[in-house]
Amino acid sequence: MTTSIACSFAAVLMFSCLLRAQDIETRHPDPAQLEYSRWSGEINVPDPVAISFDNLGTAYITQTQRRKSQDLDIRANRDWIVNDVGFASVDNKREFYRTQLAPGFDQKRNRSRVEDLNKDGSHDWQDLTHISEKIHWLRDSDGDGVADKIGLYAEGFQTEVTGIAAGVLWHDGSVFATIAPDVWRLRDNDGDFRADSRDLVATGFGFHIAYAGHDMHGLTIGPDGKIYWSVGDKGISVMSPEGQRFHYPNQGGVMRCNPDGSNFEVFAHGLRNVQELAFDAHGNLFGVDNDSDQPSEKERFVYIVRDMDAGWRCNYQYRADGYNPWTRERLWLPHHDGQPAYIVPPISNYIDGPAGFTFNPGTALSSD
Repeated sequence: MTTSIACSFAAVLMFSCLLRAQDIETRHPDPAQLEYSRWSGEINVPDPVAISFDNLGTAYITQTQRRKSQDLDIRANRDWIVNDVGFASVDNKREFYRTQLAPGFDQKRNRSRVEDLNKDGSHDWQDLTHISEKIHWLRDSDGDGVADKIGLYAEGFQTEVTGIAAGVLWHDGSVFATIAPDVWRLRDNDGDFRADSRDLVATGFGFHIAYAGHDMHGLTIGPDGKIYWSVGDKGISVMSPEGQRFHYPNQGGVMRCNPDGSNFEVFAHGLRNVQELAFDAHGNLFGVDNDSDQPSEKERFVYIVRDMDAGWRCNYQYRADGYNPWTRERLWLPHHDGQPAYIVPPISNYIDGPAGFTFNPGTALSSD
């Protein structure tokens, strides 16, 4: 399957689990089965995508409002594919929007691309700056096991090239958020549960229009104390604080840096859309990558090694009946005879639609 909606993990945690609990109540519970309860109580975060808890049990949850309406999908704009695959920076995407979606330009066609959200009578790029992504907090203030307080932690993420808030991580008093093309570090300095400072950790991600859902996500802390995250195959072109350029314009990958943004590096590349990352007890990094909708091809369980190339390029998506290295050279398969030497192959193929993914250290579940 192409794009798993990353919000499935948070949605399952907060909403679908209630349905499972109701189902269990209609029959005799089996002690070998997991039982779910709705921690969010009557509180609702619309369209949740990612979730992270602080040390006191407050949850930080991102909400997407921009998906497909503001963060466009190339499948609804296929005449732009030839332009899109050539983008090599965020500025390329911005300039393209400001030309193709200029005020008053080709209004008949642009009505199908963007809504006139600012009600100025023109369907144009300015309508892509109308709706913001949001980060909310939830907490259980009375200790009864159910959240009873909710508030808005941060908003104001809404340029014409802004993607969706697909990743969030609380760490050491800061809330990190991946909202392409940017990684933000937010802080509440006065204790009112509202971010009053924000710093740009890194920028230069996700500049292809490409497939909606191929976002920047997977925020986690590595055993080295660095911040790790992933981005789908919408591209990477970043200048580090130290002046080094990392340029992988047609690939997805995994990045890491110190919490202040220093020592940025692209840890792995050539991935398509790994949404969640997980370290095992030995510091090995794993994820699950989406397939590309080709016949007989499948998702992949991947061991993510430093400096690896997993082999995927976003332009392979549009090869149709033409020569496609991804399928013709069987780059999506685990190790096999004749495998190209430049890639690190997946460990195994996987089930459709991978989204949430985590590591069980052996104590999270019972032996049953």
